[in-house]
Amino acid sequence: MDIKQAKEEIRRTVLAYTERTPEGALCMPLVHQRPLLLMGPPGVGKTAVFYQLAQEMGINLVCYTMTHHTRQSALGLPLIREKTFGGKPYSATEYTMSEILASVYERMERTGIKTGILFLDEINCVSETLMPAMLQLLQSKQFGTHRLPEGWVIAAAGNPPVYNESARSFDTVTMDRVRLLEISEDYAVWRDYAHAKGLHPAVLSYLELNPEHFYCVERNARGRSFVTARGWEDLSQTLSSYERLDFAITGALFGEFLQHAEIAASFEAFFRLYSGWQQKLAPASVLSGRQSGCAPELRELPFDGRLAAVEFLLHAVRRELEDYRQQAAFFASLESFASAVQRETDPLCAAKENFDRREKAVKLRKDLGVLPAEEEAQERRFAARLHALLDGADDLSALRQEEDRCRKALLQQKSSCAMQLDNAMGFVHDTFGAGHELLIFLTQLGHLPGAQVFLSGSARYKALCAQTLPEELAKDL
Repeated sequence: MDIKQAKEEIRRTVLAYTERTPEGALCMPLVHQRPLLLMGPPGVGKTAVFYQLAQEMGINLVCYTMTHHTRQSALGLPLIREKTFGGKPYSATEYTMSEILASVYERMERTGIKTGILFLDEINCVSETLMPAMLQLLQSKQFGTHRLPEGWVIAAAGNPPVYNESARSFDTVTMDRVRLLEISEDYAVWRDYAHAKGLHPAVLSYLELNPEHFYCVERNARGRSFVTARGWEDLSQTLSSYERLDFAITGALFGEFLQHAEIAASFEAFFRLYSGWQQKLAPASVLSGRQSGCAPELRELPFDGRLAAVEFLLHAVRRELEDYRQQAAFFASLESFASAVQRETDPLCAAKENFDRREKAVKLRKDLGVLPAEEEAQERRFAARLHALLDGADDLSALRQEEDRCRKALLQQKSSCAMQLDNAMGFVHDTFGAGHELLIFLTQLGHLPGAQVFLSGSARYKALCAQTLPEELAKDL
C-alpha cells in the first residue's frame, strides 16, 4: 500500500483499539490489539504520518528510535527489595519503570489526554539482548511488570534488510503478533503532498517529466546509489532557502541530496535550464493581468521548459492562496476571540485572561511536539497582534476596530485572489492553448489548498476544464 492508504489504516486502527462500551471498557481487549508494523523503503514518510495523525486526531504521541536503546533503558534497572514469604525475609529483584513507559505516563500527566500512540522506529535494528523485551511489549503490552496504559496503541516501523544492513528479518513468532503494513513508494500520492506543501517548482516539473527518478535504490561497486522522497523534499527546501538568501547554487549541492550520480546530473542540467528563463516569466505581471511579453518565447520552449513554466506559475498561485488562507485564519481567530468576551461583565479583563490561557495552551502543545509549524507561526503572529491591542488598553475599542479592519481587508484580498487565479488560467490558455500544459495546470490547481473556494464559482475554470478534461470529469465540476 502507499503511505496515504497506510495513514488511513492507522487512523482506523486507533479508533477501533480505543473504542469503549457505554460502561467504559475497551470493546477490543488488549490481547487482540495487535501492534502495527510499517515496513518499507526509507524516506517515504512512515514516521511523518504518525506526527500528522497525532495532530489531526488530538491524541498523544511518544516516539522512540530503538537503535538508541539497550535492554536496561527499555526494560528498566534492577532494584533489591526486602520481602517476606511464609514468615521468612527474602531479598527480591524488582525493576524500575522503563524509560519508554515512563514517557507515556508523563505525557498523559502533562496533557490530560489518555489516548495516544507509542511509536517505535527502526524496531528491526534492536540488539539481540533487547529483542525478548520487545517481543513481550508487542505481545503483552508491557515491559517487565509495568504495563502500557489502556487507550494507547503500539506502532512500529522499519526498513527491510535490503535497505539497511543492520536490520534483521523478524521470525514467525514475532510476525504473528503484529499487523504488517507493507509500504511502497508512490509518486502520484507524493505529488499531491508536494504541491500542497509548495515544494520548489523545479523539483515538481522535473519529476513530472521523470517520475521514474522519484525513488531509486541501486547497488554499485561503492555500495548503494539512491534517491528518496525525503531527499527531494529536503533539496527543495534548501533550493528555496538559497534563492531567498541569494546564495550560489553549485553542482555539488544536488549530489548531497540525490545520491545517485546520473539522476543528480540530470536534475542539475534541468535546473540550469529552469534558472535561465525563469526571470523572463514575471508572475506578478501574469497574476495582475498585465501582458508579460514572454508568451511567444514560452511557446517556443521544448516541452520540459513549458512544463517548468507551468509549475513556476502554479508556485506563484500557491503563495497567493497561502497568504489568503493565513489572513483568513488570523481573522477567524480574532473574530472568535472578540465574540467570546463581548458579553462578559468586564470584557477587557476576560480578554486578557483568555489570552493568557491561550498562550499557555500553545506553549504546552509546542513543548509536547504536537504543534504544527504552520499553526505555530499563525499563533505567534496572533499573539504579537493581541499584545499590541491589549497591553495598556483601557477597553476593547482597539480590538473591535482591528476586527473590522481585518474583515474589510479579507474581503478585498478574496476578490483580488479570485482575479489572480482567473488571470493565471487565461495566461496559460492564451500561451499554450488547450493542450497538455493547460491540463496539467488545471489539474494541479484544483489540488492546491484553498483553491476550491475560488474555483467552485469560476466560470473560466469550468469552461477551460470542459475543453481539456475528459467529459466524465468535467461534468462534475
